[in-house]
Amino acid sequence: MSRLPLTNGDANNWGTILNDFLQQSLNSDGTLVTSSTNSWTSTTNTNLATTGKPGLVQLAGDLSNTSTSPTVSGIQGRSVDSTAPTDGQVLSWSASSSQWVSTTVSGTGSGGLTQAQSMAITSIGI
Repeated sequence: MSRLPLTNGDANNWGTILNDFLQQSLNSDGTLVTSSTNSWTSTTNTNLATTGKPGLVQLAGDLSNTSTSPTVSGIQGRSVDSTAPTDGQVLSWSASSSQWVSTTVSGTGSGGLTQAQSMAITSIGI
């Protein structure tokens, strides 16, 4: 297991011990290891974050993909349909498929309001 050199020991071995320590989290070009395997040492990257250990960004819960290109894959732990919405659609819950889906809102509410506007006013309790 890698460690930092000891100040009261490791005589004549500081460079080797320090390089071993740094190679656990740095690639050969000095950039931070972000993949599950360190390409320089061919070992498992122990620098990635977990729920119990801080480190590199770990996407969990309703986020997926990479930290530089995250994807919202759910809302409150419920899946979001991967079908792209079309103009004017809203996100609504589908109990039959147990996921959030794009839905076309049809009709109008009272006073020329759209159904979505009418629903928003009703939920506020005006």
